[in-house]
Amino acid sequence: MTSKENVLVLEKEAVKIELDLSENDKGVMSDFQKDLILEELNELPPLEDGQVCINGIYTFDMGDKIEVSVYIRNGSSKQINFHKVPLLIVNKNGDILASQTMDMKDFGILPPFCARPYKVYFDKINLFVNLIQNDDWEIQFEKSVSTVNTVKCEFEGFPGDDHHELEGTFTKFLNKLPLIKAEDVNIEVFKTLRCFDDSISIVFMIRNGCDTIVKLETLPIVIKDEDGEVVASGVFDVENVNVNPHKAKIYDFTITEDYIINKDADINNCKVYFRM
Repeated sequence: MTSKENVLVLEKEAVKIELDLSENDKGVMSDFQKDLILEELNELPPLEDGQVCINGIYTFDMGDKIEVSVYIRNGSSKQINFHKVPLLIVNKNGDILASQTMDMKDFGILPPFCARPYKVYFDKINLFVNLIQNDDWEIQFEKSVSTVNTVKCEFEGFPGDDHHELEGTFTKFLNKLPLIKAEDVNIEVFKTLRCFDDSISIVFMIRNGCDTIVKLETLPIVIKDEDGEVVASGVFDVENVNVNPHKAKIYDFTITEDYIINKDADINNCKVYFRM
């Protein structure tokens, strides 16, 4: 087997790579299939310490797109994950045969010193040749890939007894969010709505990527309309807002009429910023 390889070198020392399957593959892949994957991985060039590597195994013409089977190997001491990843297919002369930015959020977390099979799909519109020769191609990261220590937060729950009937909905919302960097704290809006008394209710999720409990005593909030005009703003005192390490929690907050500048704004088309 000939592999098509692109490697980013961070350090130089040979490492041993273990197979790490996605949750879906763990449930459906037979032991025979796993043995075949291990054989293919063992045939790949050795991986040096610090390398993040993508190896192309084969391409398949699906009509409107090209399927590319790859292995992604993580030779660094940090777990990695991907979001938007620009990829290239090139030939031996370095000519670009295809170029496309892939949405790879579903790849998940790849632990340190592990490898995982994956498939990417190039739309035919992004191919610059009629045919990719089986013996003259390799796949590459278009830009340098650096390892970032990320955290997958688990849903912790709710303050008090609110919203428990929506726990499944909030968990799905959490799972669709991109992972956050270690030591970051992130706030994502789940829903905003206008109340009968013209106040604005905001339901939001706080994710804590730190190793310590995060406690908030004040919360700056700005709401802007489609034109960037301020609809409401203020720095608000909050109580009992605390999130445990590597956890996510749902809160809701109501902005009263006193802090609303434009009461006629369509709140469904507004954006919420947790900063001034």
